[in-house]
Formats: sequence, structure tokens, C-alpha cells
Amino acid sequence: MIKKVELEITSDCNAACPGCARTLNKDLLQIQSFTFEDLKRIFPADDYTGVIFKFCGVLGDPIVNPDCLKMVEWLVYNGGYCEISTNGGYNTADWWRRLGQLASTYPGRVHIHFCIDGHKETNHIYRVNTKWKIVERNIAAFAETAPDQHATWIYIVFDHNEHEIDVAKQHAEQVGFMFATRTSMRNNYYQWIAQVGKKNQKIEKRITTTGTKEHSKKEVVQEIDNFIKDYKQDKISNDKKQEMLDSIVCKYIHESEIFIASDLTLWPCCFLWDSAFKNKEGIKDKLNQFDPNWNNLAYRTIDEILQHKWYKEILAASWEPVHPLHFTRCIRTCAKNKAYHNKINYAVK
Repeated sequence: MIKKVELEITSDCNAACPGCARTLNKDLLQIQSFTFEDLKRIFPADDYTGVIFKFCGVLGDPIVNPDCLKMVEWLVYNGGYCEISTNGGYNTADWWRRLGQLASTYPGRVHIHFCIDGHKETNHIYRVNTKWKIVERNIAAFAETAPDQHATWIYIVFDHNEHEIDVAKQHAEQVGFMFATRTSMRNNYYQWIAQVGKKNQKIEKRITTTGTKEHSKKEVVQEIDNFIKDYKQDKISNDKKQEMLDSIVCKYIHESEIFIASDLTLWPCCFLWDSAFKNKEGIKDKLNQFDPNWNNLAYRTIDEILQHKWYKEILAASWEPVHPLHFTRCIRTCAKNKAYHNKINYAVK
């Protein structure tokens, strides 16, 4: 039984975060969204009690999809629990009040993750194109109709925004939100260059680095990277290889989670969709050996796709480095008990 569904309901976004796949791969990006009717077809009226629906994705911000509110309403009406991850800088104050009212109507079934990486001075440096006045207005509008901790302010810590953590935390407490800092492994490996518009039309380039908040598992991930390099050079013993493969925690196989992309294709996780979007390791070419649209929900149901041999047999077997459909992404991202994954640290009051 599927316990969690991540929904990328659009690849559109109001922001241009420098570390985002859509910003880094503009030549590959196609704006695609699925509709409320698509969602109802995939998830018809039923009892979804115990199922978590996470509106997030790789490429877009869910609230940019005009059907987002109707989708959330449908899923919670049918018993589901909905999380929405958003930069908070889009839609009207009235839209946010309606979402807050929905959260209050279904207590404990709707939660918003406001991904706001800074405060008035700095949020726009990474969340490029967002406007603080709009973010602040939308926070207030949601809190007005959902006053009882239906939201968390999640703050990626960079060197340029560390000095605003306390003021952001205080702001979150004032509107009744929880507050958490986030460390991302990608941010430990790369320095994103943010291009920040100025009033005189010049562009200020800011390099975003992680400051003092490095990911706690960075050394473990470096160990995984060394493993991948060594097995490609045939320098790994069978025991070491098996130890690494046994440490993989797969979102689909071990945690009963699936990912639905904005083009309606179904994946075991957001990471393999990210690889497919970029065609890393020739993933599209390798999977093209299967029937056309074999994992597309415009043509097949979730159950039909999950009965496909790639899900039933090949996925777990492909973690073996010599397998013809092996993708290093599975090892790098989910080995060592998901060491690569983001870490969320909630503030203690």
C-alpha cells in the first residue's frame, strides 16, 4: 500500500533560485502542469486516510498551478493529509486566506512549509524574483484564518542570511508557525551564483555558500562518492559492495512512497525524476527499451505502472553496479541510510 505521494503538479514557478534544476537547465525546461481533472482521475473518490500527499517536486512551486487549492480540498475531503512546500511569494492574500480556512476546517490534515531563506534583507538573494512584501502579506493572510500552527517556516542557512535567523524565528512565532533550519547536501558541494536585480538595471552577482551550517553527514556522502569512483575502477571487494547496497533506503521499496512528475510520469522518488529531466547517465535512453508511456499516468493507472517489471524486479536489482540499468543516483542519494537527504532542524521554544 502506498503511504506517501509526492506531487509535482507543475513545472512552473515564480522564482529563479540559482540552485534549482529549472534555473540550471533552462534549455531542457518545458512548462507542464496537470489539472484537477487529472488528479481526480488518478485519485478518484476513496478513503485516503493515512496517506500523505506532499505538494512539492523538482521543478515548480505547487501554488502556481491554478488548481492547487481544489486539489488539496479534494484530497483532504477524501481523508488524505496534505503538505505544501512553497516559497510563499505567489497568489493573492484572499487565496491564502482560503487555504488557511481549509486548514482550519480539516484540523491536522493540511500543513504548509514556507521555504523562506532569510527575512526582509536577504530572502531574495537565493529566492530570486520573490518580493518580500508579497511573502510577508501571504504569511499574514494564511495565519489570519489558520492560527494554530498549520505551517512551518523552513530556512536554508547560507552565509549571507545567518544574521537574520533570529528575526525570522521571531516572525514565525508571532504568526503561530513552527520554525526550522534546513541543511542541504547540494549546498555543501556547490556555490550558487545568484543574480540579484538592482533598481539601476545592473545585476549584482552574489555567491551563496553554506556558512557555518554544513550538512551533518557530509563526510558520509564523501565516503559514498569514493565508493562510486572505486567501483567504476573495479577496486571494491564484494563484501564492501554488498555492505553499501544493503545500506540503501529506497523511498519506494522501503517506505512505500511514489513521485508523480508534472508530465504525469510516475517515479520511485524525486531524485530519479531529477535525473530523467536532465537525462543524467542516459536514464531516458536506457528506459526507452520499455513500451511507450509505460510509466505515464495519462495512459495507465498507478497499480498498472507499479506492476511493471521495472518496479517489480529491476529497480532493486539495478543497484548492483554491473546491472545494465544501473544508475549511480540510487547509491549516491539513498545509501548509508539516506545520508544525502536534507536535514531539518526544528527550533526548540
